[in-house]
This record gives sequence, C-alpha cells and structure tokens, in this order.
Amino acid sequence: MLAGNVVEAGWVRVGPTGRLVRVASQEGRFWRYEILMIRTERGELLGKAITDSKRETLLPDSYDRVVRIVSGHEADALYAREYARQREAKRVFVDLARAHKLDMHLSEVETYHNEPKILFFFTAPGRVDFRGMVRDLASQLRARIELRQIGVRDEARCTGGLGPCGQPLCCATFLREFTTVSIRMAKLQGLVPNPQKVSGLCGRLMCCLAYEQDVYVEKLRTFPKVGAVVQTPEGEGKVREIMIMRGIVKVTLDSGDLVDFPLSELTVVSPGDYEDDDVDGDDVDFDG
Repeated sequence: MLAGNVVEAGWVRVGPTGRLVRVASQEGRFWRYEILMIRTERGELLGKAITDSKRETLLPDSYDRVVRIVSGHEADALYAREYARQREAKRVFVDLARAHKLDMHLSEVETYHNEPKILFFFTAPGRVDFRGMVRDLASQLRARIELRQIGVRDEARCTGGLGPCGQPLCCATFLREFTTVSIRMAKLQGLVPNPQKVSGLCGRLMCCLAYEQDVYVEKLRTFPKVGAVVQTPEGEGKVREIMIMRGIVKVTLDSGDLVDFPLSELTVVSPGDYEDDDVDGDDVDFDG
C-alpha cells in the first residue's frame, strides 16, 4: 500500500483558460489569490490559488508541487514575459501551418518558466504529418517543441467561452475530467432530444446533463412506468407521461381524458412494458 505525504494542499488556476490544478506544498501554507510557481510533469507554470491551503495526506502522484510563492511585481513581470512568448509562438504556428498546407486549428499554447519548451494544442479533421513543421517551429522559436492533437471537448476546455446557461464553461473552470453523457439522460430529464438544445459549444452533449442523473434515476424507481395501468381517484387509467421533479403523473383515463395526478394518489394495477435497465445504461457519447 502506498504511503501518503502530509502536505498543505489546495487548487490553483493555470493557463489562458484557467484550468484547475491540484497542488500541494511541503514547505508551508499558501493563501487564496496568491500567485504560485508550480512544477507539473511538463515544466514549471504560474498559477493563482483559488483556495487557502489545507493540511491533508495525499499520494505523491495526486498533485503538482508548489515550488514557491511569487510576489506581486515578479508575477506581473513573469506573466508579461510568458504572454509575449505565447503570442509569438501562436503567430509562428499559424504562419507555418499555412506554409506547410496543414489543416490545423491552434487551440492553446503552453510555455514554461526558465525552460525552452513550448507545447501546442491543436485540432484537425484527421491525422496530420507535422514532422516538417516541428523542425521549422524549433528552428524559429529556438525551443523544444511538442504538438498535441486534441478532441473537440478538450478544445472547448482550452479556448473557454460561455455555455447555453450564460455561465463560463464547466470544462474550462471546475470540471477536472469528462464523463460519459448519453442522449438517454436528456430524455429522462424531460429535455427535448434536439442536438441544438442539449449540446454545448463543443457540439457534444452538455456535461451538466450528468450532474443530476443519479437523482433522476433514483426518483424514477418510485414512479409507475409509462404504459402501466394505475388506479386513480377518478378510476383506472394508463400512464402517459411522468414529471419526475414535480411528482406528477399524466394518466389517460378510460373516458379518454388526460389528467394530472400526484404520485401519492396512484396505485399500480398492472406494470408497464419496460424495465429499470432502460434508464440506467450509459450510451456512447452523442456527437450532435
């Protein structure tokens, strides 16, 4: 069993889009809003603490190490220098991609403190042979170059933006990893299964559909199934629709009327045709 380290742990935002990184220090505490130099597996980066550190026991590979706290004036100078490097790197990348006739879209550039290394994140419709371009990038920028092709979800995380809710994208702020999202989740939550209505900026189903899925599934188990025959205060009828969060069941009575009843007023006479498994499965992600 691996032993953990007792550290002062917290969260910082790094990079142009402010992605979240778990960090820890063995030297002392740090406080919210302080600028930290952190050491990642790729190099040293500046980040702003968004929490006060808290004493915890963590496995060594579960966090990035805080190298030191950076003073305000030094932080301004370092940010300005890295911004200038990234701006120049973007210009060179775009020019060379055009010169090499490569269909590549640059998403983000990451530079590292006191290290001649630049990491480019890009998207492309297919596999790209960029070996010649890497040599030219290294020559012009005088740095070690790494190009990483990413998917549309990662591109949204890199570029940031506002979601349909009007808030900054979850993936570019607090979301640390992507989970499977299925069109079945949208149907269960009563949302119209229209790609334009339930898709995010990346064109995939919105990650937030998964946030309340467990609650919907648990509540659904207390409802009669669509198609079930139920006894109501007005006689028998067949379940036409359920409204989970409102606790309402729409029932078609023998008279043909469609009436709303509270769940508590119904008794199941004959179950419906589908099983619980119909709402539990995780479908493959919907591309929109």
